[in-house]
Amino acid sequence: MFYAWTTDAGIKGECGGAVTAILKNLLASGTVDMVLTVKKGVDVYDPVPAFITDPAELDKCAGSLHCGTLLLPKLIKKYLGGAKDIKVAVTCKGCDAKAMYELAKRNQINMDNIVMIGLNCGGSVSPTVARKMIAEKYGINPNDVVKEEIDKGQFIVITKDGEHKGIKIDELEEEGLGRRKNCQRCETKIPRQCDLACGNWGVFGEKAGKATFVEVCSEKGAAVFDAAVNAGVIQTAAPE
Repeated sequence: MFYAWTTDAGIKGECGGAVTAILKNLLASGTVDMVLTVKKGVDVYDPVPAFITDPAELDKCAGSLHCGTLLLPKLIKKYLGGAKDIKVAVTCKGCDAKAMYELAKRNQINMDNIVMIGLNCGGSVSPTVARKMIAEKYGINPNDVVKEEIDKGQFIVITKDGEHKGIKIDELEEEGLGRRKNCQRCETKIPRQCDLACGNWGVFGEKAGKATFVEVCSEKGAAVFDAAVNAGVIQTAAPE
């Protein structure tokens, strides 16, 4: 287990930018041919899948998006031939990781060509529910929201004017709003079946919000992490 953060000032990550730095290094070093991840579309309610081959393009994908319901492994099956002839690094929530293994069991994805970068996940919100919730419960025009985050049990929105407003997730969900039902039931918040599991949980002290908590979960993950350290794209410290 490590605290890790990017050495690239151009990466504006959610908590230290280590995930983006690791993905950029995987592409730049030729370890993978492509990164499959998620980026913001027209607004925060529109996360879209991104197939990226240029490391510089990954800067646009840094940060979290909770208002979306994408499942990435089926895109590998449908558009990348199940990674039979291409090496792919993919960011995975718990549901993505589980779907990946189910497809692999059916010989529809070649796991030898996949690097799974796990993202700790407290749940996602349907875009339509998010817009309704923000208008009715927060009293804010959904179009004015430029960022959202889940922190310390609250769903927090930030407007283009810099206003922050948070409401407890439990309160929202009691009214049928908040996270999707599947996310409320999910028991895979930390996807340790990936090669790395990364997030902000577990970072305390002066590094809180400035470093990523990384758990190395496989030999492949250890090689990926060591390569990023040796390339100088991330710095690390022992966790408290």
